[in-house]
Amino acid sequence: MSEQDITFSGSVPANYDRYLGPMLFQPYAEDLAERLQVRPGGSVLEHACGTGILSRVLRSKLGPTVKLMATDLNEPMLQNAMRKLRVEELVQWQVVDATSLPFAYATYDAVVCQFGLMFVPDKRAAVRETYRVLKPGGSFLFNVWDAMEHNELAKMTHEIIASFFDRDPPRFYEVPFGYHDRGEIEKLMRQEGFHAIQVSVVPKESNIRQAEDAAKGLIEGNPVVLEIVERDPSLVRKIIDALTAAIKSRFGNSSVRAPMRAIIVQAQR
Repeated sequence: MSEQDITFSGSVPANYDRYLGPMLFQPYAEDLAERLQVRPGGSVLEHACGTGILSRVLRSKLGPTVKLMATDLNEPMLQNAMRKLRVEELVQWQVVDATSLPFAYATYDAVVCQFGLMFVPDKRAAVRETYRVLKPGGSFLFNVWDAMEHNELAKMTHEIIASFFDRDPPRFYEVPFGYHDRGEIEKLMRQEGFHAIQVSVVPKESNIRQAEDAAKGLIEGNPVVLEIVERDPSLVRKIIDALTAAIKSRFGNSSVRAPMRAIIVQAQR
């Protein structure tokens, strides 16, 4: 599955939000929100808002006078996000391609992105466009996953899925966990004009109530399920059962806690 082919559709957004949200994304959403500093009356653009996990945290943290524009290329994910916030919370929503932003030069005080840049085929264009819409002195704050070897649940899932296929196994997990070269990331940021670049590795621990919930999210909460169905729909349940058993064996059946690690990047225009 290429980056261009990745689609979060059908039941994927709901399962992503229900299972993967609290397990993987909520801890890092809170981490990003704590790092973001925006003056009263300022404005924030969120790239790749997905189901609104970071949007919800940002709206709760940012002062009421700070404007928040939450965007995503995938409309089903955006529709899910919009249901999380009330109209009076004043979040603007828009389907947007991060490589071709429909916003004027120097519009935003900050741009933030949670686990989205890995999916952008033209990362240089996305960084360049982010620089363009930031005000001078504005900040770009984002995270990406570190390598699979530092994210045990993802590694386990990728390997178990592959074990069910003699050839051409689903490769979705190689995309979100495939953009983690810190030197490459920093080099790209500098080439596109950013300075005061800080790159840090942040370990955390995932937490979900049941092993089966973790397995359902890791299979049915992202486009890997579409790859499996395309090859053999009957394998979805079998893979979930195998992954559940592996998670139980490694982490126990309840209150599943597993190590995970992300790379956090902060830079100024």
